[in-house]
Amino acid sequence: MATAMRSTIPGIPPEAQALFDELHDAPAKPLADLRAELAEYTAKIAAKEPRNEMLDASVGKGLSQACSAMLDMVEAGADEATRRLVQAAVRYFVVEDDVEPDLDSLWGLDDDAAVCNAIARHLGRDDLVVAVS
Repeated sequence: MATAMRSTIPGIPPEAQALFDELHDAPAKPLADLRAELAEYTAKIAAKEPRNEMLDASVGKGLSQACSAMLDMVEAGADEATRRLVQAAVRYFVVEDDVEPDLDSLWGLDDDAAVCNAIARHLGRDDLVVAVS
């Protein structure tokens, strides 16, 4: 049933769907672990940005903030379906080698933003949508 639900979420790029599904179906991780992964990856982006003019740090920062806010939703008592969607979105962001390598490409965070934005919209949180130029 969860597979049908996640496959109908508009905005997830077709090329990102398989990895998203894999992350969605993975065993649930503790929120503290997801937060630690998010903090570590955010720091990695911040450290790389001054040396890489192709990396848009504002997108990375926006995605980090959006993911953190979605984790707050889960912590506040979201249902299991929401928890799995949020986990998949956060883990998709922190996986560097997804559709487009995050830290070495001009478009590296575009697919991450598309996935996170699709989940934010699906959860009724348009305020968490990150603009990508």
